[in-house]
Amino acid sequence: MDRSDSNRTAARPRTPPTGRGTVYLVGAGPGDPGLLTLRAARLLRRAEVVVHDALVGDQILDLIPPGTQRIDVGKRCGGKRTSQEQINDLLITAGRRARTVVRLKGGDPFVFGRGGEEAIALREAGVRFRIVPGITAAVGVSAYAGIPLTHRDFASSVTFVTGHRKTGGLSPHLDWDALARLEGTLVVYMGVRSLAEMASRLIAGGRSPQTPAAVVQWGTHARQRTVTAPLREIPAAAKASGIEAPALVVIGEVAGLRDQLAWFDRLPLRGIRVLIGRSRPQPSRIARALARLGAEVHEYPRLRSAAAPRSLEVDGGFAELPSSDWILFTSRPAVIRFWAEALERGLDARCLAGVKVAALGRATATALSRRGIVADVRTRTFESKSVARELARFGPLDGQRILFPREGHVESAITADLAERGAMVREVEIFRTLLYDSLADGGSAPEVDIVVLPSSTAARSVAPLLAESGSKVRVVAIGPRTAATAEKLGLVVDAIPSEHTVRGIVDSVREIAREVRAFQEGRTDNRAELAAADGSSDR
Repeated sequence: MDRSDSNRTAARPRTPPTGRGTVYLVGAGPGDPGLLTLRAARLLRRAEVVVHDALVGDQILDLIPPGTQRIDVGKRCGGKRTSQEQINDLLITAGRRARTVVRLKGGDPFVFGRGGEEAIALREAGVRFRIVPGITAAVGVSAYAGIPLTHRDFASSVTFVTGHRKTGGLSPHLDWDALARLEGTLVVYMGVRSLAEMASRLIAGGRSPQTPAAVVQWGTHARQRTVTAPLREIPAAAKASGIEAPALVVIGEVAGLRDQLAWFDRLPLRGIRVLIGRSRPQPSRIARALARLGAEVHEYPRLRSAAAPRSLEVDGGFAELPSSDWILFTSRPAVIRFWAEALERGLDARCLAGVKVAALGRATATALSRRGIVADVRTRTFESKSVARELARFGPLDGQRILFPREGHVESAITADLAERGAMVREVEIFRTLLYDSLADGGSAPEVDIVVLPSSTAARSVAPLLAESGSKVRVVAIGPRTAATAEKLGLVVDAIPSEHTVRGIVDSVREIAREVRAFQEGRTDNRAELAAADGSSDR
């Protein structure tokens, strides 16, 4: 409908593709990384170059391998911009020199995403392109706000428009009188800056001033905020609440259903900010579990796995494998690197014949099962004494030979606890974890309410960051050893879950979150009253 944003250039003859690469115009969805499509995730993992917008979140960008070139073209409304012409030239250049280039755009590339302009530029330059759709903001954000775009009783049509133009104000090419006469739902992208003028034009065109309306900021993100009011009052309500871009405006009777359907706002950890210390590069199950409950999750630092330097230690470990009673895997990277080393030596799963296998954590056990190995011991806990007890259930560990392919430069209490029971543990450094990036804002600590420490290594990484920020936060440590490390570093540990597992950590975070929320709202610090006050969040 907005002709000001359309490409008026007449179609020109296409230059035959000259480069070897393909540029994928990929929709990243509205923000929640769980809404990224499977194809988009696969492309990010194998891309050589990724050109992304500023609003694409860190959890999605973390899917990009460390060696991939990342280019932030950072187009924000009203802020510093990379011109569309510069982006087009960048994509053409990248497409001619790299095999797989991903242009990662928020939402869907063909819905107010300028994907059409970029595709035409690539076509005219003879660069191959493909389109990977994403969930557009109107669909994803309205769903997370509890607003159905259509409903048999209220709206049988929905209209998407953009609420601003390059020079500011509403687009003169939109017929606001015609939009006012529509009985369905009107969704306005990028409309918060022109909200007052928009509401005035719609009311002047015949739309009832009492029409329900909503403005959703940071939709599908943990920090999502929604304001609702009648159309006449929505500009003042949004301004009073401090709603700014990025925001989506929904106008229509369906907005009145939000009070019944606002499921996302009722998640138990909504509004709680959590920092998770990382000691492993793989995606954190703790982060996913907390995000599903509505928490705003940050992970620090960003890490990658690398093979340990080639050494006689690894050769010696494989030489001792046939005489070992156990092999112990404590992480997914350890499994991956062990298998890579085995394949280099012409070995396969048969090299573990006669050796009992122990796996710590679900991700480790899954990595083994994908290689045809079912672990004899699969523990949910990462607490070292519990691991030793699990292995001892198969018989006394005295004299048992245990091969432990593990991460280098990291202390492990497991070896000492196994040795206490008489086991002979052969540690083999098989991979290292390297820091490749700090927080996206340059290394400064985000404002958080709770810090989670899944390991002593994580405590050592996070402690300097917290000391630098000087902020008061509540700390959850996965077990006594991690808590002891944290306290030596000057951190005050508020909770240690009785069950040293992901579930135990989540339960502890939920308990502390009730106290944090009560404090923020000026309520009591009595635990019993806090639990009663927040009981509705558990339902």
